[in-house]
Amino acid sequence: MPKQHIHTYETRYHARATYSKAIRASGDFLFLQGQVGVDLDGQLIGPGDPGQQAHQACRNIKQFVEEAGGTLKDICKLTVYVTDIAYRPAVYAAINEWFEGVHHCSTGVVVQGLADPAFLVEIDAMGVID
Repeated sequence: MPKQHIHTYETRYHARATYSKAIRASGDFLFLQGQVGVDLDGQLIGPGDPGQQAHQACRNIKQFVEEAGGTLKDICKLTVYVTDIAYRPAVYAAINEWFEGVHHCSTGVVVQGLADPAFLVEIDAMGVID
């Protein structure tokens, strides 16, 4: 069964959203741990720049999904953690570039801190690969 996007109602707020309220799917589940702005060499990309850190986190997610045999279109759910609400526009702009046309479910959380004080954003993902 392909992914089914479930929309029970629309409001002006939801009409401009780039995510789904719910997704029903079957297939092989893929759960990714939270990804931060660290590249394959262990270097932090974009110190002090939440947008660049979000780009690197998305780059990491893409790599893991592809290693599992999928694409970013197989992602059903993102949880996005930021250490300051002011980072939200830059972080979601980066996410929307990577997930253009992918209407996953999404939750945004503002946290006091992440595993390293230099980390400004962390993104975890869940997907279903058919």
